[in-house]
Amino acid sequence: MNDLMKALYCERKKDELKARLLKMGFFKTPDGRQLYELSLAELDAIFKKKLIERGK
Repeated sequence: MNDLMKALYCERKKDELKARLLKMGFFKTPDGRQLYELSLAELDAIFKKKLIERGK
């Protein structure tokens, strides 16, 4: 996979996670950052945490 393909995949995955978090009612991190400011790893970690919280 070349760099452009990796970048496009990363952006698409970030968009998907942002959309799913918004549907869950998550808009900002506790420190006030917006979803668009977060990295893919941060979005993924928040999403997984929210899924676990929902399951309880």
